[in-house]
Amino acid sequence: MVVLAVLNEDLWFLPIISTVVCGAPILKEVIIDTMNKEVSAEALVVSALIACLVLKEYIAAAEIAIIMAVGELLEDIITTKARSGIDALGKVKVDNAHMIDGESTYNLPLEDIEVGGCIRVFPGETIPLDGIVVQGNSSINKSIMTGESVPVDVKPGDEVFSGTSNLYGSIDIQVTRCDSEGMMARMSRLLAEADASKSRIVNTADRWTKYILLGTAILTAVTYIVTQDVYRALTIMVVFCPCAFILATPTGIMAASGNMARNGVLLKNSSAIEGMNKVTTVLFDKTGTLTTGKIHSKGFVSTSSALPKGTVEGMVASLESRSEHPLGKAIATDHGHIGTVESFMNVAGQGIIGTVDGIRIAAGNADLMTTESPEGLDIAVSSSQDLPCTVVYVGMDGKCIGYFELEDTIKDDSCWTVKELRKEGVRTIMLTGDMQTVARNVAERIGLDDVVWKCKPETKMNTVENFERTECTCMLGDGMNDAPSLRRATVGISMGAIGNDVAVESSDIILMEDNISKLPGIYRLCKRTVKTIVLGLTLSMAINISGTVLAMLGMIGPIAGAILHNGGSLIVILLASSVLWADTWGPGKSVHDFDKGTIRD
Repeated sequence: MVVLAVLNEDLWFLPIISTVVCGAPILKEVIIDTMNKEVSAEALVVSALIACLVLKEYIAAAEIAIIMAVGELLEDIITTKARSGIDALGKVKVDNAHMIDGESTYNLPLEDIEVGGCIRVFPGETIPLDGIVVQGNSSINKSIMTGESVPVDVKPGDEVFSGTSNLYGSIDIQVTRCDSEGMMARMSRLLAEADASKSRIVNTADRWTKYILLGTAILTAVTYIVTQDVYRALTIMVVFCPCAFILATPTGIMAASGNMARNGVLLKNSSAIEGMNKVTTVLFDKTGTLTTGKIHSKGFVSTSSALPKGTVEGMVASLESRSEHPLGKAIATDHGHIGTVESFMNVAGQGIIGTVDGIRIAAGNADLMTTESPEGLDIAVSSSQDLPCTVVYVGMDGKCIGYFELEDTIKDDSCWTVKELRKEGVRTIMLTGDMQTVARNVAERIGLDDVVWKCKPETKMNTVENFERTECTCMLGDGMNDAPSLRRATVGISMGAIGNDVAVESSDIILMEDNISKLPGIYRLCKRTVKTIVLGLTLSMAINISGTVLAMLGMIGPIAGAILHNGGSLIVILLASSVLWADTWGPGKSVHDFDKGTIRD
């Protein structure tokens, strides 16, 4: 319509129609903000439109209104694209499940299915409720939740989550969480929080609006006083219209959020982008974050045994097969069993005792050996006291003959993650409840800069607080005991949306799976996003200031000024959209890229 008006003067009313149609939504926002006693950047746009109408520059007014409408459209497109990876979660929600009743099944609304009930999921269907597989084998596609494209095989005893897809075989699932507490419900709540949160950097335009508005008014008044030219004075209001300034931050934030979503990361609090840009130290929880939490046995060390090492390991493994303790389970799992167990007894807090092929065996801590197998204990303790691992002493027929060495398993991607962060100049520190020797051993194997040992939840939080006095920190954890530290750090990142509820609720960013190799990519993406936003804001202000100077000198009019700064809006939007496709995640690592705690060059 504007083009037709330019070509045909008889169509002068078309720009006015364009101004009204495209400008009405902007005016509505300003009125609402005014009623709420707020000043927004859109107020300057309305001022520019009024100035154009006063000057009877209807084409310029239409151009500003149309460009703002186009800018809003482009922002919506980028926002929609950015959130597509997240919003897809809502589309997999199902309302009913196949409830098992004897040999038959019937459909039942999810809200009517209680914990403990059994449901059946056929091939190609979405899993409706969280639960444990009790019958059947299949492969589960978790990409909608984690971004991981490789299906995961499941069998009886494995846990599955609502929203994921059953690919092949039929499986029966015993429900462990009702509909309102399952994975889909939790994700919906997290998404609602992510939408509701507003970053400090997103508010930049609004924070500066009153100063820009005041500056515009002063420049307009000064120009009129000096030149006595109303046309030139009001042109300044047109030129200083902050279209690009308004668009720079939200498009950048949403583009970063969409990039993260495509890579299995949920941005729960958008202010984390600004915070992550300032982070200089990353603090890691150990168990479940840097390590798997699965103990494995390094084997038996003899101090005075006449039996072969393999024989001792087999006999103790047989005895430990009766134990429920994680250390005992590790020994039982990692070594072959030899002999028949009799007279098994568990001594709470100390270990186990039993007879294997007629030999009385005790396995546990030094307190148990003091009463059961005191002979040779001092030699075993002296040999093991400085070891960087957990020790289980072994006694046979009243004599302590040695000990098992056990340690937590380091995750395949921990070393690579730390190495990449150090390339970025970020310091890495581990917080753990382990003793000093064990803690230092793990830290050295991973390549961390430092470690704080014997940490309780309050110790972790105090450590974070001490760092926060002088620098910005990022805390990575997965357990309930990490929640206070996650909330206290500048940026809190929880390990896996399927992890502890309290840790997830306390964090700003959520890794949709327990894959800490995403961390360097998050850090680089946040830094790039902030740089892009700052560049966009700088460009928009430079264009506006340049246009204002030219307008004050009478070198441009409203139409030229509108073209100048609205061209800048397009540049800013394109800059922000580049964040959506930015590859900051690196080549990606698999277990084949790691070798016993070190990266293969």
